[in-house]
Amino acid sequence: MSDGYLLGIDAGGTKTHALIADRNGRVVGGGESGPGNWEVVGLDGAFAAYAQAIDCALRAAGIMRNDIIAAGYALAGLDWESDIARLESVIVRLGLPVPYVLINDAFGALRAGSADGCGVVVIAGTGSTVAGRNRSGATFRTFGLGTHWGDFNGATDLVLAATRAIGHAWIGRGPATALSAAFVQAYGVADVPDLVERVSRGAAPPPDGRLAPLVFAAADAGDEVACRIVRQAGEELGKTAAAVARKLALEDEAFDVVLAGGVFRAQSRLLVDALAEHVHLCALKARVAPLEAPPVAGSVLLAFDAAGIPTPPILCVRLLEEARLWFQTRGK
Repeated sequence: MSDGYLLGIDAGGTKTHALIADRNGRVVGGGESGPGNWEVVGLDGAFAAYAQAIDCALRAAGIMRNDIIAAGYALAGLDWESDIARLESVIVRLGLPVPYVLINDAFGALRAGSADGCGVVVIAGTGSTVAGRNRSGATFRTFGLGTHWGDFNGATDLVLAATRAIGHAWIGRGPATALSAAFVQAYGVADVPDLVERVSRGAAPPPDGRLAPLVFAAADAGDEVACRIVRQAGEELGKTAAAVARKLALEDEAFDVVLAGGVFRAQSRLLVDALAEHVHLCALKARVAPLEAPPVAGSVLLAFDAAGIPTPPILCVRLLEEARLWFQTRGK
């Protein structure tokens, strides 16, 4: 008879991942479905996304729901105390009456990337969020609601800065930049005015976060304007990470600063160095490193926590590597 399996769910605005591991941290199954943020798809839509991902993972693992002994749910849209009850109602519908941890998805990424589940996580995807936990169990996170409420420099903001620079270059207010030619080529248009006309008249979609790789490519090639944009993004993210560290009284401690999200997958040294510089002004012992595994691995570790099962380093290393390989080899 099996000793049971641990389930992790990571639900975001674009996709939902499920992952199942045994008590030794060996991955036995995984699954993916569509968006799982209830703020976007509603509570029924969130339930459908969670259930589909879980069913895929169970089939891959060749096990049943009653083989699961604990679960970790790291869910986008769990932003306030009032969200807990509504999302618990969704979890009950999943038919998994086991111990679980229910938490905002930022903390799942933190659990995956930090040695002991403590430290700070900087998530920069379409938008950005910074969250942290100290060794006393206290947590803090930014609102994650965009620039209006203080969260800067996800991919959307990088592209906004780039389009502003392109406009300033065209009218002569700012320096010329390789971003102009890059955006023109990406849209397949004649020049900058042609691009702006098409966007303004609805003939082409407005530039959005999906064009962020063009900003990083221009910076990597040495374009001064793109370098400034990327550097400023790192500085702003670093300042926010430092603020969260101060909120949690981490300044004098050694802790991990986990970098997660599509912006960091660009592997921009300029971005990371600028971020780390500002973190180290506050916390000299902080270790800044990108998250190499999918965040759902952290959700599985939260399930271990819910079950009271220790997670020694050898187990964590195995789980994170096998989680990375599971989704990588399946084209995720």
